[in-house]
Amino acid sequence: MTAAFHLQSCDACEHEFRVAARLLGRKVLCPYCLRRLVVTAPAAAIDDPLAGQDLGGCRLLRRLGTGSLGVVYEALQTKLDRPVAIKMLSSKAAADERIVERFQREAKLCARIQHEHVVGVHDFGFERNVHYLTMEFVNGPTLSSVIDEAGRLPLKVSARFMIHVARALEHVHGLGIVHRDVKPSNILVTSEGTAKLADLGLAKKVDLGPGDKQALLTKQGMVLGSPAYMPPEQIHNASEVTRSADIYALGATFYHAVSGAPPFSGSSGLEVMAKVLRDQTPPIGELAPDLPRGVAELITSMLEKDPSRRPKDATTVLARLEDVLREANKARPTPAPQPRRRGFAWLITGLIVLNLAIYLLVMYRWGKLQGITDLLRSAGLL
Repeated sequence: MTAAFHLQSCDACEHEFRVAARLLGRKVLCPYCLRRLVVTAPAAAIDDPLAGQDLGGCRLLRRLGTGSLGVVYEALQTKLDRPVAIKMLSSKAAADERIVERFQREAKLCARIQHEHVVGVHDFGFERNVHYLTMEFVNGPTLSSVIDEAGRLPLKVSARFMIHVARALEHVHGLGIVHRDVKPSNILVTSEGTAKLADLGLAKKVDLGPGDKQALLTKQGMVLGSPAYMPPEQIHNASEVTRSADIYALGATFYHAVSGAPPFSGSSGLEVMAKVLRDQTPPIGELAPDLPRGVAELITSMLEKDPSRRPKDATTVLARLEDVLREANKARPTPAPQPRRRGFAWLITGLIVLNLAIYLLVMYRWGKLQGITDLLRSAGLL
């Protein structure tokens, strides 16, 4: 990989994630539990027993991160000689039939999605007692890492990323799929500055019948998603959310990008969920006072607790984003008054009048005014 990074562990949630090496010593948000932690230098290199092993026609190269369900590796697909990423379920997760089914469903859903702003899936399978998923490898950071490094993203940068993700959602929703976990750590940024939506592990098909097996994988009352970015209805019942849930999550991601902080935070997921259900979102204008009014209004509308008050779909979000950005680009600072120039003009005029008066006075004293006196009197100047 070209970018210098290392793996950072979060003691609170036990996830492992990539951070840029240049963030050493700085505080960042854990992309999973949103706890603030200081980036520490990696310990002495430890041999990875999986590095160099083959799985699903790929050679594992290095670990990219670990989570509660498994691990992700950078790998090389040997037959095609192309870099890929491989997600593998842990033995504990693989023992849960429901998790395995959700993992396989992710692969099948992603296989249907071919879009420039969605991380593609190449293959999935079961080999050497391991369930794996082979995906497109994105050689770049997550949006979460980009925000950590910048603090706040400039509007044009963040809006471009949001437009990319909105286009991805427009396509995904058109296939009848709801992502249910849109957040900065699930958005990858390529070296060319293109944002790609990743991790459809919680995605679901909409408009399923009550007897559909997929509907049974998400039981009523089960909380799925990331508390800081999920809407109230997903907290109540993740099995019945619609595309509007992704609109809310994209709004929360946009809020985080332009302000440097998610809409709600807390010491635990339960505390954050309580705030999402109970509290009004802190006005984005207080954290980003330079934000154009149209953008602030768009973000606020996307974060409405009532789904019916949000933009109706990703296409609407795209149109509004493009409109407000167009207006922002047209806007120019109002030129400041320039009293010095106006004063200078009056000064020149005054000097001309004074010189003329002196000339006329001299001419008058010498008796050479002739018809000029009558002319000035007729003009009301005498």
